[in-house]
Amino acid sequence: MIHRTPLLLALAAMVSGLTIGCTSLNTGTLRATSPELSADSASLSSTDTSSRGHSLAGRSLVPRPIDPPSLPRWAENPPLSPGDRLQVEVQDGEGFSGRYEVGIDGALQLPYLPALPVAGSDTRAAEVQISAALVTAEFFKPDRLRVSVRVHEWSHAQVHVSGAVFDPGMVSINARNPEERALKRDLASGDFPSQRMLTAALRAAGGVRPDAAVDAIQVIRSGRTLVVDYSGLIQGHAVAAVPLMSGDRVVVSSSGKFDAALVAPSAITPPGIRIFMSNLTTPATGNAASAIGKVASSLPYGSRLLTAAVSANCVGGTQSTSAGRLVVLVRSAADRDAERVIERPIDDLLREPQRDDLNPFVMPNDSVACYDSGVTNLRDIARALGEILLPLSLLSLL
Repeated sequence: MIHRTPLLLALAAMVSGLTIGCTSLNTGTLRATSPELSADSASLSSTDTSSRGHSLAGRSLVPRPIDPPSLPRWAENPPLSPGDRLQVEVQDGEGFSGRYEVGIDGALQLPYLPALPVAGSDTRAAEVQISAALVTAEFFKPDRLRVSVRVHEWSHAQVHVSGAVFDPGMVSINARNPEERALKRDLASGDFPSQRMLTAALRAAGGVRPDAAVDAIQVIRSGRTLVVDYSGLIQGHAVAAVPLMSGDRVVVSSSGKFDAALVAPSAITPPGIRIFMSNLTTPATGNAASAIGKVASSLPYGSRLLTAAVSANCVGGTQSTSAGRLVVLVRSAADRDAERVIERPIDDLLREPQRDDLNPFVMPNDSVACYDSGVTNLRDIARALGEILLPLSLLSLL
């Protein structure tokens, strides 16, 4: 026993050293591979970085998703609107249970009860109103009354959109065809109004313009105003889904400046645009022969003048006769650009397509026309003179 004691002490010391080393190694591994670093652990000392032989300064961390801001209760839950169909169930009240539709005045009419104004409120508030009306009319006692209100089908909504959108005015959202409505008849309840949202209303109004202040979109309902920041949609972030009802007003203010980031397809911008093209050239004598139709005049949103010129068959062909052609862009609205009529040589567009001043974005309902080069014009003049002089020369021979 006396001779084993030093050996046991030595073994214990070795085990203790190994344990401390493993702990230190494990700690260093966690610091290097942890996906979430606090401010303290991210600012490493020079001793720590030199011991590992590398630094975390150049390492990019995966950004955490940004949660959309919460909405007030009156704007968070889908509000009832005229035309919505509700399934009302009153326990032991067969005369009141059934399927009802919110009237054009926003009221719900149950038998033997006064009209209940439910438009603008959610189903929970409708349950409270129906319960209070039944108790007030002495059909039920409060402790024996059970009321359930569920949405059977969300109706379309008429919403007014104004401001910095391409087609301001009254829009209809969440409209459904008869086939879709027929599929809902056999369902007891449940419906998802994916197209009765603020994003759908903005798209129905043609989408926001490049000068829109998307960080301060206003939703006005019954005297209350909600300001919504939808700039995150352009950056790919999550935003709050704002349900709408008939009678809502949406106002998109103008920022007064052109934002190129808004000239791209998104949930609040146009997926594509329609422009009007003309390419009367030889050998094509009209748009039909130039293959300009619906497909050629529909371009993705964010297209530039050169893309429209290529789509209109203004680019290409014989170099000697087509190199000097011109393309003219006519803006549909003068307030979107300092120039209403823009003329650009096609050669310049091909050489420097990246220049914003030379190759601008095309907007919905703009017009694009192509003009022939000087060589083509001289050739056509000579051809016209020949067609006139040839009959005269033949008449002189007679």
